[in-house]
Amino acid sequence: MKIDEIKNKTLSMADKVCSMINLIKKGFMENKLEPLATAMKEESDINQMEKSITGDILALAAASKDEKEKRVLIIYQQVVEMLERMGDEAANLVERIEIKVHEKLLFSDLGVEQFNETYDAMRRSVEMVKDFLSKQDASLKEKVIDNGFHVKDLVERYRNEHTGRVIKGLCTPIAANMFFDMLDFTGNLARHSSSIVKLLG
Repeated sequence: MKIDEIKNKTLSMADKVCSMINLIKKGFMENKLEPLATAMKEESDINQMEKSITGDILALAAASKDEKEKRVLIIYQQVVEMLERMGDEAANLVERIEIKVHEKLLFSDLGVEQFNETYDAMRRSVEMVKDFLSKQDASLKEKVIDNGFHVKDLVERYRNEHTGRVIKGLCTPIAANMFFDMLDFTGNLARHSSSIVKLLG
């Protein structure tokens, strides 16, 4: 096992996260459970990959006599842990959308538009992280961080706007709570993306 193999396995893990994000969007837009079930299988794979890669990292670090290499391995262990957390956040989104489908909860056209805008912005962060892991392009670091702030702003803005709609009686409390949760999990995914590039930058 060499450090390049660790990097390649970490990239594969990031690719799984991207796949999960795309499946969730499909499930939300089509209001169907099948893509969400597939997304949860991806999340299970992500959890297994985290355990496997962490074991590889610990074994390689124990055998290495190169302090610089050990520092890099510690960073990659944190990255792998962060990717696993992203899988958890995505799984939280799946659970909420599954409830939405089962309970036949509907968002307004404006709510759907706002969630999609926020989600698509987050997805850009996740895709850029995968590119960053693949190409080690330093210019992507600031783009991911800037986009993370953009997602944070969207979450805060649309939370406030939706609170106003709830107060006016334009949305049911249960649908509102669903919307708030989905925004928050989306924001967390972007935040974790920014954390990864900061670790590796």
